[in-house]
Amino acid sequence: DPAFESMFLDEAHLSAGVHHPNVCEIFDLGEEQGTLYIAMEWVNGDALNRIVKPPVPKGEKSVSQRLNGRIAARIVADAAKGLHAAHELRNDGGELVGLVHRDVSPQNILVDTDGAARVVDFGVAKAVGRLQSTREGQLKGKLAYMSPEQVKGQPVDRRTDVFAASVVLWEMLTGARLFQGDSEAATYAKLIDGVIEPPGKYAKDLPQALDAIVRRGLERNPDERYPTALAM
Repeated sequence: DPAFESMFLDEAHLSAGVHHPNVCEIFDLGEEQGTLYIAMEWVNGDALNRIVKPPVPKGEKSVSQRLNGRIAARIVADAAKGLHAAHELRNDGGELVGLVHRDVSPQNILVDTDGAARVVDFGVAKAVGRLQSTREGQLKGKLAYMSPEQVKGQPVDRRTDVFAASVVLWEMLTGARLFQGDSEAATYAKLIDGVIEPPGKYAKDLPQALDAIVRRGLERNPDERYPTALAM
């Protein structure tokens, strides 16, 4: 499919331009016997969603677990550093490309056995000059981790990734889902108008500073969030 091939190439070229210890590196891109491929850095660990909610034998129910506050903070701090490197990606003329991940979620944060977290999959990223542009207003990513401006189809910038990273942090600190509803409509309603309780309400042992960090990152007005992932 030429459209998918174009998106694949675009993702690879964008991602390959980001070089940072907290971003999964792309080493090679090519075609072999009519099949496109990406050769990526091997991360000797697991995706965050499998760490927070470990797999269980068939027939048993998997239960989310709350992570230690310091460990959760370190994972998201690593991811934020990687996101900032992507947000700061510039073209050959020195201009910001405008790269935004738009799909920051536990599935796209890998944690290595060395303790470092790495962001992966810029496949739904938005950037100026993309070969395959996303239709205006079309939703990409996972609804429960989208920013309010993203679900409304409004323009997004790096602060959208700050919001999503804050959702991930909230969920790691509480062992619960923040915006997930029984349907897409219910999830949307929680995201737009639902009450956002501080994680400390569910985990009494958390430092108040973490509550403040999460609260600012989850501001529905982008102007009230951290201006950059690095600031967060």
